[in-house]
Amino acid sequence: MKTVKSAKKKGLRTAAAISIGSKLLRMRIGQLRKGEIAELEYLEYPLSIGHEVFTSNKISFESIRSISSALHGFTELMGEYGVDSCRVVATTALREAGNRAFVVDQLKIQNGLQVEILEDNQEKAFVYGEILKKLPDTLKEGNTLITYIGTGSIGVAVVRDETANFSKNIPIGALKLHDMLGSLQSSTTDFHEVLEEYIHVAIGRFLSVYPGGFPAISQLVLADNGSALIAKLCRAERSGDTYVIKADAVRELYRSICSMTPEKISFSRQISESDAELLYTTLSIYLYLINLTGVKVIYAPQVDLLRPILSELLVPKNREQAFNRVRRSTLDCVRMLGRSFQCNMEHAERVSGFAALLFDRMKEIHGLDSRSRLLLELAALLHECGYYTHPRQYSGSTFHLIRSMDIYGVTESELNLVASVFLPAGSWETAASLTPKQRLIVSKLAAIFRLADSLDQSQKQKLSGLKARLDKNRLLITAESAENASLEEWAFAQVVPFFEEVFGVHPELTVRASAPNAPKQGKV
Repeated sequence: MKTVKSAKKKGLRTAAAISIGSKLLRMRIGQLRKGEIAELEYLEYPLSIGHEVFTSNKISFESIRSISSALHGFTELMGEYGVDSCRVVATTALREAGNRAFVVDQLKIQNGLQVEILEDNQEKAFVYGEILKKLPDTLKEGNTLITYIGTGSIGVAVVRDETANFSKNIPIGALKLHDMLGSLQSSTTDFHEVLEEYIHVAIGRFLSVYPGGFPAISQLVLADNGSALIAKLCRAERSGDTYVIKADAVRELYRSICSMTPEKISFSRQISESDAELLYTTLSIYLYLINLTGVKVIYAPQVDLLRPILSELLVPKNREQAFNRVRRSTLDCVRMLGRSFQCNMEHAERVSGFAALLFDRMKEIHGLDSRSRLLLELAALLHECGYYTHPRQYSGSTFHLIRSMDIYGVTESELNLVASVFLPAGSWETAASLTPKQRLIVSKLAAIFRLADSLDQSQKQKLSGLKARLDKNRLLITAESAENASLEEWAFAQVVPFFEEVFGVHPELTVRASAPNAPKQGKV
């Protein structure tokens, strides 16, 4: 077990973040001192559950016992430090294990720790957030492609002006590639060509869905557990926590090892065979991305999943800041998706603005949080995407499309909530995928969305200056229009009964005439 220690001070808030990865079990303990986080201890313990899951789809009893034993040592140390709060997360290996529920249950029973299995988008949002904080100056010009190469998956995001407008999670990673294709290495002398072809198809098909074709990239940022080793082997320069690796050095390193077995790579480069396995496949991914973007250098910031988690535990306001940063990228990615499905985005933006305004004015009766507000905005921005595939049954088509989407920072469970907004009201009560609490959230979001959507029924943005306020058992909504708004008033009346059923409040709409040449307002 590897450990790094620092002095502790009594009486200060202390927290621990633990991650269960494919190759390592890790813990960081930190303390809040004068508004800054001081790291007290770092520990890591080697695992091999990635190999087990990627080959047999489950984690063995031996590995569970090993993880439990190491966690026991971690919890003892947390007791010595007087840890106030702890968060335990797991990534790809446990996420993809067929017996993950059993593993989580056993670790809770044996160690008293609740393991949270992060979804791909949650994990990548943490990593991207760390990268954006470390490289603000680097990301100011043109488009930046950020790629996080994990052991079992690859996350890619296109960032402009420090905000992502496109993201994808690709279900391959450095270790998974080795375990999937490693058996071919002994049966062909051109294994590197096989690997390169597979990567070209596997990654290329995901990037090909970028609306209008994949954009020109000015900077390439790569983050992975092996970047420090690659930087060392390429003799890269280091600026703070970031390595600057020359693309030609990566090509030369890859050429020198592409015909070697992991055993030979290990011997020639004086590294462990485990590192050699990942070096081969990671370099192949690096090379594909270098050729795709045509960049001359790669930025490789040293990021760590545990640090942002520790930050959120110790400084609650950091959680809100992180959410706002993710929110901006989430909405930009959704707008890109909406355009790719040929949605009327001017209408979608207007409905989203109306929905957000109504949500804010109804806080005292809906009891929903800021995360729910974001889901409402997503539903409004994507509510017409079903027309792209099935105009006659667009609601059902929208439901299935949204459930299958990959949206920056949004979990699979949250996507299911967004998609369910478009189901007929009666089906929520019988939807097996929704818990009673989720059905209640969906009904509230759907009621607010339908009211907002009715206010631009003509899709001509006739209403401006929208205001709303609660008055006992009424929701009073006023707006101005220089045009005939009869269609909006009719549509509004159609959705009033459902809104009343959900909230017990009667919405009333008053549209006042405005000057004929008055400019239409933008987003509400």
